Amino acid sequence: MKLACPAFEQEFAQYREHLRKEIHCFRDSVSVLRQISDHKYDHLHEINLAPGFFHVTEEALFNIVILWAHKLFDEKGERGLFHFLTFIEYNREWLSVKELQRRRSYSDDYWMLKDRKPITLDSINSDREKIRSLVVLPSIKLRRDKFHGHFDRQYFDDRSRLQSEAEITWGDIEAAGDVMGSVLNDYSSDFDGSFFSWSAPDDLGRLLNTAQRGATNANTG
Repeated sequence: MKLACPAFEQEFAQYREHLRKEIHCFRDSVSVLRQISDHKYDHLHEINLAPGFFHVTEEALFNIVILWAHKLFDEKGERGLFHFLTFIEYNREWLSVKELQRRRSYSDDYWMLKDRKPITLDSINSDREKIRSLVVLPSIKLRRDKFHGHFDRQYFDDRSRLQSEAEITWGDIEAAGDVMGSVLNDYSSDFDGSFFSWSAPDDLGRLLNTAQRGATNANTG
């Protein structure tokens, strides 16, 4: 898995882009799912104009959240964050400060080169432990193994078991997204100084506000 520098640079750029898309898929799904949940408090009337659409959307997005979290955090996956960290481990010499400077033609006094910590086996292992310590991982695995990836008879027949045995909170699932983003951004910065933004706009809020104003105007017109 150790590569020469040109091959590493090509592989890293491609791997980074593919991970970016999959992390965005996860984080955007969480964001829209949270928007639907939150807007039930201030736009329930508008949501109830299309209850079937919002119900199916919630179910589909939750499936994505479970499956994408499992794929991205799978320690045995052929691709994903653990495999990415192994790829970094074997090729960390190409992510040195010197290589960053060469890659971007930075001057010796450029601010991004100052006080940069080198990538070491200990720092990579620390990232692995950061993932393993996520509170939500056991619930993700159980839900994926027993329901979302395969139907286990006991969980299929008694859906309440998932709620009691594999509880998932917004805070826990959003923390998982933060770890995904920080791991990719940290090594992306070491590679060429690039960072990705993971924020998603509240498109649903704008849509529901428009529907609310339209209904108000129709009633007062």
